[in-house]
Amino acid sequence: MTKRMPRLRLAAALAAMASMFGIPSASAFTGIEPFLGQWLGEGVTASTGAMENVDFRGTDLDVQIYPKGADGFIVSQREVLWSAGEEVQHSMTLVFDPTDQPGVFEGQQDCNPVSEVGCAWARIAGDTLTITMLSFKRADEANYRVYKRTLTDNGLELSYSHMIDDAVAESFEGFAVRQIN
Repeated sequence: MTKRMPRLRLAAALAAMASMFGIPSASAFTGIEPFLGQWLGEGVTASTGAMENVDFRGTDLDVQIYPKGADGFIVSQREVLWSAGEEVQHSMTLVFDPTDQPGVFEGQQDCNPVSEVGCAWARIAGDTLTITMLSFKRADEANYRVYKRTLTDNGLELSYSHMIDDAVAESFEGFAVRQIN
């Protein structure tokens, strides 16, 4: 394999993600304001395929979305996974700045597909905020993570999928309620 191969895989992966999630029209962009605040919730995480045989875990979530400057935003998420009496905690914080395209935001960190975070971007289309991350832990293994947060009358529907190459390795479905400060 040449050094061009990882770049070609990155380009192909980015093209595939763009086709999967499309480009929102300006009229579909509602802004970040409806998503702002602290959201507490729970759901079930299922690991399959490349990560484990099948494992279901209860998951508690604390998601905070707050403004950054005039048009950007920060998403901070902490999750606690429960399985067989064991507790595992994960957290991440991502900072997004607007692009020239309405409803599309780029991750503020450098887009380095071989770093832990990799490349991150977000888009808002209608009532859904989608955050997509792409990284390569190994040259031959593409990791896609897609977080969807959809506003409902009662709160925020949450879904997450982690794909390793073309196989779903982990998924999450849950619900969160905005906290009153």
